[in-house]
Amino acid sequence: AGLRGSAAQLRRPPATMASTAVNPLTYLEKYVEVSSSLPVELQRVVHTIKDIDERLVTLKNETKERVDACLAMPSASSRQASADDIDATNKARHEIEKNHADIIQLSTEKVRLAHIAMEMIQFNIGALDKELNPFTQEMKERNEAGFEDEFAVDADTPAAGGALDPMTMAFMSGHDFDLGGGNAPSMQYSHQQPKKSHKKKAPVPPQPGERVAANIGEVSGDPGAQEWIVAVVVAHKPEEGAYEVMDADEESDDGSGQVYHIPEDLVIAMPRSALCREGQNFHPGTVVLAVYPMTTTFYRAVVVQSARKLGSEYGDFLLEFEDDGDADGLPQRPVPYMHVVKHPQYR
Repeated sequence: AGLRGSAAQLRRPPATMASTAVNPLTYLEKYVEVSSSLPVELQRVVHTIKDIDERLVTLKNETKERVDACLAMPSASSRQASADDIDATNKARHEIEKNHADIIQLSTEKVRLAHIAMEMIQFNIGALDKELNPFTQEMKERNEAGFEDEFAVDADTPAAGGALDPMTMAFMSGHDFDLGGGNAPSMQYSHQQPKKSHKKKAPVPPQPGERVAANIGEVSGDPGAQEWIVAVVVAHKPEEGAYEVMDADEESDDGSGQVYHIPEDLVIAMPRSALCREGQNFHPGTVVLAVYPMTTTFYRAVVVQSARKLGSEYGDFLLEFEDDGDADGLPQRPVPYMHVVKHPQYR
């Protein structure tokens, strides 16, 4: 509202200029139109960073507890260390390394979000200076200003209207735009669109070591039972139309966890990465299987908000899990892109 008020005041020539102005000029109108959605976009980025911070704090505290517990265990090289002590130490080290990898991934995503926010702010500063420049020049010519605009952005910079970067084009068109990664430099915009191939590549089946959603309910319980877990592929047996998988919670370096022999139609590949060019986004209303927060179990859920683009990758979905409600209704929970697959009944 304050910005629109300022624009309205600048549209009216000052009283000292009224007698000499031939045609009333309009300033800032384009900038106001372009920046009208900026606060919402910035709020979304800031809220996402806040969510990442909360997850990082939880991970760091959990890692510290595990490190302290590991240090309190007998050394693996100690004569007093039993086989159970060695196994417990190896398991703790594996969990600590996994937490460290998750912390690095979340921190990298946080840096990328900060880069996107900076792009938004720089673009709007440049657009504002570009719209103010004619007004400033006219004020100087009429000796009404009496100041030098020391805060103006250099006209040769991309933000001031020189070479339009991808974020600028995204705002001008009103659509999301792929920045090509957190540290990618601004690129010259071209109206020529690359030719796209309409030939659809055949999906590569899950390979050993990759994570999948596996329904162990039908092999460990009654026929038709639904118990979808995060599992790791041990082996693919195409001649049998089956996979051998291990519960991700039981995964160990020596492969001592329980192995399930599961038909191919009870295994769903999880996203290999969150890159936008490789993944599939789901529209609101899509029925999915998603890993419930802080667990390794999939539950049926409905997409409330599609995954947002964070640079070149997808961020979190906003989901409503079935049977997750209370008197206030179903809570909406953020779930990482790589923890969501389409429900097998709707594929």
